[in-house]
Amino acid sequence: MEKSNVDEKIRLLTGSGMWHTREAEGLPSVHLSDGPHGLRKQEEKERQNNVSLVSTCYPTASALACSWDVTAAERLGRAVAKEAWNADVAVLLGPGINMKRSPLCGRNFEYFSEDPFLAGQLGAAYVSAAQGEDVAVSLKHFAANNQETNRQTSNSQIDERALREIYLSAFEYVVKTARPATVMASYNRLNGYYACENRRLLTEILREEWGFDGVVISDWGACAGLAKAVKAGMDLEMPDSHGIHARKLKAALKAGGISEEDIAKAAGRIERLVKKYAPDNRKKKDTSDAHEIAKQLACESAVLLKNDGILPISQDADVVVIGALAEQMRFQGGGSSHINTAGFPNALDALRKLGVTVTYAPGYSLKDEENRELEEQALKIAAGQKTVLFFGGLTDQYEGEGYDRESLAMPANQLHLLNKICEINPNVAVVSFSGAPYDMAFENRVRGILQMYLGGEAVGEACGELLTGRVNPSGKLAESWPYAVEDTPCHGFFATGSDDIEYRESIYVGYRYYDSFGIPVRFPFGFGLSYTTFAYGNLKLSSETYEGGKLRVSLDVTNTGGAAGAEIVELYVENPPADYLRAKKELKGFQKVMLEPGETKRVTMELDERSFSMFDEGRFRMIGGTYRVLIAGSVEDIRLAQTVTVQGEACTRNDRERLSDYFQKDLHGVTRQQFAVLYGKPLSHFDDRKPGDYTLYDSLNQLSAASPIARLVRKAARPLVYSMFKGIPHDDPQVVMVLMGMENGMIDSVVCQSGGMLPMRVAEAMVLQANGHRGKALRKLIRG
Repeated sequence: MEKSNVDEKIRLLTGSGMWHTREAEGLPSVHLSDGPHGLRKQEEKERQNNVSLVSTCYPTASALACSWDVTAAERLGRAVAKEAWNADVAVLLGPGINMKRSPLCGRNFEYFSEDPFLAGQLGAAYVSAAQGEDVAVSLKHFAANNQETNRQTSNSQIDERALREIYLSAFEYVVKTARPATVMASYNRLNGYYACENRRLLTEILREEWGFDGVVISDWGACAGLAKAVKAGMDLEMPDSHGIHARKLKAALKAGGISEEDIAKAAGRIERLVKKYAPDNRKKKDTSDAHEIAKQLACESAVLLKNDGILPISQDADVVVIGALAEQMRFQGGGSSHINTAGFPNALDALRKLGVTVTYAPGYSLKDEENRELEEQALKIAAGQKTVLFFGGLTDQYEGEGYDRESLAMPANQLHLLNKICEINPNVAVVSFSGAPYDMAFENRVRGILQMYLGGEAVGEACGELLTGRVNPSGKLAESWPYAVEDTPCHGFFATGSDDIEYRESIYVGYRYYDSFGIPVRFPFGFGLSYTTFAYGNLKLSSETYEGGKLRVSLDVTNTGGAAGAEIVELYVENPPADYLRAKKELKGFQKVMLEPGETKRVTMELDERSFSMFDEGRFRMIGGTYRVLIAGSVEDIRLAQTVTVQGEACTRNDRERLSDYFQKDLHGVTRQQFAVLYGKPLSHFDDRKPGDYTLYDSLNQLSAASPIARLVRKAARPLVYSMFKGIPHDDPQVVMVLMGMENGMIDSVVCQSGGMLPMRVAEAMVLQANGHRGKALRKLIRG
């Protein structure tokens, strides 16, 4: 490409169709496909997410994270990459490692954890394994894309410390250790600038500070200003903008808004990516064990949340199974990661195959509506003393890409039925499915709870293995399960409909908040039971003082029960009391160990400077003081502890005076004024649009507030979307995602992906009209 003219280089910077890069002189086009938990390869002509190549659906990230096992993440990355290789896919769009700021985020099922250390470890393992199969990955969504509401127009306002310690930390670790070939820039603004146009994010931090030398790809439709984006450090806009953005880039080059050198750098990075990963007479990889891997991962990721002696059931048991989710199993989320799978056994099939006698009734409708007839049938077979396995949880309509949940409630018809069953039979165990926490208000009324999350295509077989004890549950929660949404740290500041998102909770995300402020939760971070028991002992540190390098932490773990099982040992560092913001304790290590009954193994983990550091004065500083090294079964279950004196820097800042709102009983009283002090710069006012403020970056909904043309287009949009999904319910996650993209996405993106159905002149007329230029708008509409 060095000898190519600038027009040829510009061609490379935009996609071809939905899923390909462009060909250039001697450079082939390559295919990019959605991926994190399975390959979703679509043909260019296909617009529906559910219509794609048949492939294996593995457990989603929310499930896999509960394995707390880097080897599990490696197996997942390797398995998905092999299928991508066989399908001639060059770039796998995943994994997603965004932080779970709130359990209400509709896309949380695609993300690992609320903790950046855990997410970073698992993400790095996935990336290394996938790229070890010679398939590139795209680490996403960079950065601070933590809600689906207004995801294409919102501004995530995060103080520098929270940004570095929480929201960028996992990305930093994966980039530095696993070296992903590409990073995907997210839809949202971060601290005032769109991620695709954020030079501070893409160049100063990602490239210059972390050493990333790969390709930065836009999320699909996230790039509206290609010249600004390339200048900021983005390389490839996806998908094809039908020449619109390339023409604007040429105009910017002519006007001096971007240099040929900027364009050449981006084109060169794309060229290197294509040359390294383009398919070339590939020999097929063996994927015959794909379904078995999916089953193993589902088994290893399940979390036993409660067990009052009801589980496991014997393989010759006679049980009642109630719940439509036992038959029509929910094993993945909706949106761009939706996998088209082959047939698979459900839980009923799996239990019966293992020898269990099953009497079944669906009990409820998956449409979240009461059905008296189904209820009566279920109650009839549930009466008595037989064990009842109730399969329930969140259905497809409750969570998906493009929209957030409105509450933590489970479907009312399920809860109503479950309560009635518990009134007539005390022997109830719940098998739960969801991509994120929900309100388990039934917890105290049942004897057992097995949380499967979204366990992939083999989840039915995994249920059979786990419920009968053929496999011992070993998963632990990778996120906190609060009692109520009002308890969450960002309550009142999350998905409010505003474009001005204030991360007022700062560093206090997930357990860092609940643990530091003494807020009780239903199930704590790191919690999970087993069919056996474990004892910890003989804790040793390699030194009682620490100045740098590696600090080794070792202990004995013994299986004290009667069944073989795996235990996840968690290592937290408890920070010294301070007058500045700092979480009480933070996860800094973990290890999963398999033990036979009576067996003891020595477990060793390591801490380093980062384990005792905080981001301050523009860098990570190791803060001196007396810390406690904690060995735990969960963030609340501390088994062993030992102090270590860290010889580090002093931090003399007094936040108690400057940020007094952060030292109250909770964070819900943090005012906008106080957050502004922490944030350190003026807060945004993108909601306060007035004539003169509107641009092509605004959404159809936003433009409709000031443009009659936009209102007419919006009125026509819904029927158009519904016509694209004939025979599919309007509340289906795929339909909702497309509709939200149409109404809440940047109007520039809607134009570029409309296939000419919405001309750019109409969008430009909307903007002119919204800005008060009615005459110009009319002329633009008529003449173009």
